[in-house]
Amino acid sequence: MSVPPALIDTIFVALILFTTYVLTSEGAWGAALMFFNVLFGAMIAFNFYEPLANLIDSTGIGWSFSDTLAMMLIFCLSVFLLRLTTESLAPVMVRFPTPVYHAVRLVFGLGTSLVTFAVILLAFHAAPVHKKMFGYIDYNTKPPFGLALDHRWLGFFQYTTGDIFARYGVGSRDPYRSYGKTGGNQFAPVKLFDPRGRWLLDRQDLRPYGEGAIGEESGGGAAAPAEEASPGPPGDAPGETTSRPIGGPVAPAAPL
Repeated sequence: MSVPPALIDTIFVALILFTTYVLTSEGAWGAALMFFNVLFGAMIAFNFYEPLANLIDSTGIGWSFSDTLAMMLIFCLSVFLLRLTTESLAPVMVRFPTPVYHAVRLVFGLGTSLVTFAVILLAFHAAPVHKKMFGYIDYNTKPPFGLALDHRWLGFFQYTTGDIFARYGVGSRDPYRSYGKTGGNQFAPVKLFDPRGRWLLDRQDLRPYGEGAIGEESGGGAAAPAEEASPGPPGDAPGETTSRPIGGPVAPAAPL
């Protein structure tokens, strides 16, 4: 018996609201600090989860959830260390006028909850589970209720690697030439996360359970044309189509 998608979305929203309520008890200052702790923790996790997952696989442990384990481990550890740091640097609550106090704690509490659940959803996407998570979530679903938390986080993280924290001079060119402009028609090489916007597509293809590969049918819209493809070697930038298999060599191969 399948669970109705609306019920799963409702559970997600209920958990987000409950987490928001818990975070508002931190007050305006505490909720703001926690938001930035979670935000930077998520960015650190997405920067380094793949190398850690590769390291886990190289040990031969046979843990097929290495991507999910690495992502959540780095995320939780980063948030914990950032929380300790901010608690040490700002141990007391900052006073605000009452309207500002309530508005700030609600906004930052909700923001923290949304980022947290976006990371949790993406951790499920990276796990060797069914191609339709919870019976209905795939690369094109936008849970919950069209908010598309997973899509929005991936877009934000790609933006930060392309513009805000760009590493010019290394990696491969952006196939759509959205980043790395140095003036005129000159483009500098940029190490960009998921340059073709295929992270969700690739993860669904690599999940071992369920039928129907989507790489071929989605190639026209998600992948760059051949003449615009990156000239660098495959896999030299995060998010290339030569993604590591979910769970490393111990996971069953996805059906073609």
